Amino acid sequence: MLAHLDRLRAPLLRCARGELPANVALAQLFTQAHDAVEARLALAKAIRHCRRQANAAGLDRLLGVRDLWKETPGAFTTVSGALRAVEESCESGGKSPAHWACAFDRAAGLSSTAGVALYSLGRTDLLRAATDEIVRSMRAWNLLAPSYAALDLGCGNGRLTRALAGELRLVVGIDVSPAMLNAARRSCADLDNARFVLSSGYDLAVFCDAAFDLVCAVDSFPYLFMSGLAESQVLEAARVLKPCGKLLILNYSYRNDGAADRADIVRIAAAAGLMVRHNGPREFVFWDGCSFLLEKIA
Repeated sequence: MLAHLDRLRAPLLRCARGELPANVALAQLFTQAHDAVEARLALAKAIRHCRRQANAAGLDRLLGVRDLWKETPGAFTTVSGALRAVEESCESGGKSPAHWACAFDRAAGLSSTAGVALYSLGRTDLLRAATDEIVRSMRAWNLLAPSYAALDLGCGNGRLTRALAGELRLVVGIDVSPAMLNAARRSCADLDNARFVLSSGYDLAVFCDAAFDLVCAVDSFPYLFMSGLAESQVLEAARVLKPCGKLLILNYSYRNDGAADRADIVRIAAAAGLMVRHNGPREFVFWDGCSFLLEKIA
């Protein structure tokens, strides 16, 4: 019981300290609460605690969380439904790519927006803000150029594919979920330089060597990690990258062990012939993703 209460409090306390944005704190609270009533009580208690401690900055942040929930009244149902779709698929059959495909097909049926990012709370504006922030960072890291071809690994509903299409010559989105790919195709139907491919989840065998200047994976490696496929996918990404091409992984796992993630990246990069440029910093405002940027040795 105490452990459960700690898990409820943790994202709210991190938000009060300025470590989590309001939308991420709210999504994490929802994933731990048994129901919306429990989540509201936990938030109310955290707000009272900040008032008693005269923590003006923390109080202001938590009131922002409360206001965001008021603005998004269906957020708990959306987030918990998308999460349940994924969890039930795992419980029913393990963590193979086929089961992730089933899970995200179900999540897409509820909300393709929440399915690709719980922290969006099912809101397209929050997902767009987080996506735009990723693209700005990619520009700052010199990952984008009009002549480049990119692979969006685990593209989900195509939100990053669409955002990158105006920056690159070609963007190919791949995913194991047919339902997510259908959502991506609808979203990008007006784009001539966006392509979508159904993936087996095991490899990138449909692509030839040195086909891409950039491979990016936003919140897809945690599922590869749980399937035991993360290392082989890095090796495959290295194969399809051109010399000096870049692999951007945003979140490597969900095990909450940053040191272990960084150690894995260093080890796997060495085996794949990749240099580590960024190794796990948290650099975003709209979500809590960790950045791993690898470069193929020429």
